[in-house]
Amino acid sequence: MPESPHWRFPRLAPAHVNQDPVQGEFFTASSGLPQRVVREAIQNSLDARAGSEPVRVRFAFSNDEQAVAPRRATRYLKGLKRHLNALSAAAEDTGRTSAPSREAKAIETALSCLERPMTYLAIEDFGTTGLTGDISANPERAEGNDFWGFFRSVGISTKSEDAGGSWGLGKWVFPDASLINAYFGLTRREREENYLLMGMALLKTHRIAGSRYPPYGYFAAHSTEEDDEWLALPIDSDRDPDGFLEAVLDDLDLERMDGAGLSVIIPFPKKELKPESIARAVLTQYFYPIVRKDLVVEIRAPSSDTHPAFETIDSGTIEQAVEALPGQKDDQPRRDDESSRSLSGVVRLAAWADRRTAGDHGLLNLPVSKKSFGGDAEVEDLRLRFERGERLAFRCVFPKGVRRRGAATANPADFRLYIERDEDLEKGHDYFVRGHLRIPAMDHIGSHRARALISVSRDSELAHLLRDAEGPAHAKWDPHAHRLKERWTGGYQRVQSVRRVALLLLQLLLKRGSEAQLDALADLFPGDLDPKASKSRDGRAGPRTPDPPPFPDQAPSPILVVRKPDGFVLRPNGDHGPRAGAVVMVNFAYDVARGNPFRAYASGLAAGTPDFSLATNALQIESRNCEHATSGPNALRVTVEKSFELAVRGFDGRDLVVDLDIEDAESAEATAPE
Repeated sequence: MPESPHWRFPRLAPAHVNQDPVQGEFFTASSGLPQRVVREAIQNSLDARAGSEPVRVRFAFSNDEQAVAPRRATRYLKGLKRHLNALSAAAEDTGRTSAPSREAKAIETALSCLERPMTYLAIEDFGTTGLTGDISANPERAEGNDFWGFFRSVGISTKSEDAGGSWGLGKWVFPDASLINAYFGLTRREREENYLLMGMALLKTHRIAGSRYPPYGYFAAHSTEEDDEWLALPIDSDRDPDGFLEAVLDDLDLERMDGAGLSVIIPFPKKELKPESIARAVLTQYFYPIVRKDLVVEIRAPSSDTHPAFETIDSGTIEQAVEALPGQKDDQPRRDDESSRSLSGVVRLAAWADRRTAGDHGLLNLPVSKKSFGGDAEVEDLRLRFERGERLAFRCVFPKGVRRRGAATANPADFRLYIERDEDLEKGHDYFVRGHLRIPAMDHIGSHRARALISVSRDSELAHLLRDAEGPAHAKWDPHAHRLKERWTGGYQRVQSVRRVALLLLQLLLKRGSEAQLDALADLFPGDLDPKASKSRDGRAGPRTPDPPPFPDQAPSPILVVRKPDGFVLRPNGDHGPRAGAVVMVNFAYDVARGNPFRAYASGLAAGTPDFSLATNALQIESRNCEHATSGPNALRVTVEKSFELAVRGFDGRDLVVDLDIEDAESAEATAPE
């Protein structure tokens, strides 16, 4: 009788390198976990959409009563305990000279899970293709083979340019969500009747009885092959005489019988994963495809554990679901753009936008200025309509399109902008969506009482450009991203134009005027800026220029940039400083008389004659209460505490331009690779 399916880690050969996973910390508490689980699961489902019907994604929780009894749960855990014991022994040896680490405690928790009923979270999608591709293939790259991408690749994406994801790292959120750092995938593929199940565990390199084992282990069909020839293969319902997969469907209350798709099962989910937190993550990140009838989300849990409004979230019920969201707790990071009040507003704006026809959109040529429109009369008409509270819709066009590096011609490029005034807002927000995926870590219009929705079609060349400006978590569009510079011409300007389109349009519509802020750059460009000392062209003292009126609701900068003779210093701006754990992206270049200083720096770098480089020892960095890492020859990634200071010195005395991009602590979690 063949052995039943079990967990297997193939032994490492003597020549294999010892390497632990670098996707993040393992066996540790995970901040922002519900957001990351929802983001990855639904993104994968929408990328695998099979037709024109909405994709349905189901999150099903068990409680202790519905958990799989220990005796039956052993079938899903067989073979895992010895590897966890090895990790526990290694952690115990490390802890003999110090207090037990958080990781050691988490490993002990994982071992204790193996002795109790197995709780689970099942995430199932319907209306998708399932994990297609050759299940026996394991080449260096297998584009289009979703099964290979889900189970056999790290940091390599199989997806097309139109997809939401592109880094091949997001799936590691699934083991991170489990107390035993493992997950299962059960798939039924399009036009196939059988089911395939395989599991993956993500631990650390470990040693058992003198043999080394890798971090990656598989729950797979039994095989007699030796480790150096073994390839994990899924359990196939067509070759399952003992009915293992039928038991899976029954034990875990899965709906996979209903058709093609993927069911991800997270055993022993971490406590952060609750129906309420999943609902919040769904509504904040995927309101747009729900409103557009591309997505329906169901959340199933014991009746006492979830609000009825979260059971089915679709275009007809989304407003009630938003209203049912509880207030954020005092110990949670607060994001006003994701509050119930703000979400209700953007959901209504998105529903209005979805009803617009092509003829309802005004034309806005980029970059934004009075020249973007037909003339002063058109600008004045828009200004009056906006002040009356009318919603405005625009098709924003790059007249010169977008061009791939090395291409002879450019491709047309446009996107949609929807904007409205709302005097009841304490601060404004702009929401960015590429295809179905919200890009959450950008917000530029906080000083205006308005909301804006920026939508980029998923299959456009502009969407492909913006995708290359995203990091592994797809949280922001970075105009300095390496992939963007490598693949596109003029990518910096295109990204900045999309990011700032709502801000520049609001400044135009609200007649901000051209009043001077005489001390705005005093830290970087010193000089006598006292208006009382101003002179006329013939050298005589002129009348005192009246003080310009303050910008209403102008938010103070969280960080001060202080010029030094040979560089600059960053410090928090008093009570307005960033939260502890915030990440600051710092880019700097010498100022130039004409043009963009960062383009000038890039030109020198490409020619092999950069003005300076962090790769050499010419620049000195001193830090206090912060951590810094080089992210480019003229760029730093800085993680700050409340009271911090970072000094960069070694420049030659020319004026510097310092560009800061600040993410709060929660956004910073989102941008970390999963």
